[in-house]
Amino acid sequence: MERIAAYSGTKNIYKDMLTSAKSLIANSAVDKVHMFIEDDKMQEEPLPDIIVCHNVKNQKYFKPDGPNMTSPFSYMAMMRIALCHELPNNTVLSLDADTIVKNDCTDIWDIDLDGYYFSSTPEHHRTKHGILYCNHGVVYYNLKKLRNGKADECIQVLNDCKFTWVEQDVCNCLCQGYIHEMPAKYNVTKFTVDNEKLINPVIKHFASLPRNKWIARPEVKHWRKMSWDEIMRLHEDIVERHK
Repeated sequence: MERIAAYSGTKNIYKDMLTSAKSLIANSAVDKVHMFIEDDKMQEEPLPDIIVCHNVKNQKYFKPDGPNMTSPFSYMAMMRIALCHELPNNTVLSLDADTIVKNDCTDIWDIDLDGYYFSSTPEHHRTKHGILYCNHGVVYYNLKKLRNGKADECIQVLNDCKFTWVEQDVCNCLCQGYIHEMPAKYNVTKFTVDNEKLINPVIKHFASLPRNKWIARPEVKHWRKMSWDEIMRLHEDIVERHK
């Protein structure tokens, strides 16, 4: 099975997406990282072959005058639910641009998605009355199952109704009963249960942190200054360990 990851975002967060991707590539045996962006490339300097850019500025899924197209998250956040139509793979790991992979996360691709639409970590302060609500900063999608009509249903609802957390709200609402609970260590954020008690988190998600504070974080500074040559050497080492 190929280990595939994806990011999506507008040009104002390209640098953040690449910073997060550096931490992911250096700390996993990921095979490809797909960037769904509004340009043909993310920077003037060439990126390593492991990164593939997709210009989806003229995407066909969400109407220009749709109720969520003015969301602060932009249509790029909603594009995640359309990944099953954009990628031929059966699964994909989707990450927010404000995530940093701190330890080897390769085993996240070993999560068994059979029968589930996706795996993500519950937000326990919003999970009540039997309704499971999960944070979508880190999501492992079952693209094969989503292609069986559910993604199109989610896209239609996003085109018809206004939501606060766009695709996160829709997926949690329409996929009830078919959501796998991802361990909190893969999405350590203030919204997920007991995250501050995790001694050795795998993925840290700086959700709701203002961008100026995100940029100032030591973890972010560390990965930003790393060259792609350094990143790929670390990646090659971790790939060898997982053979």
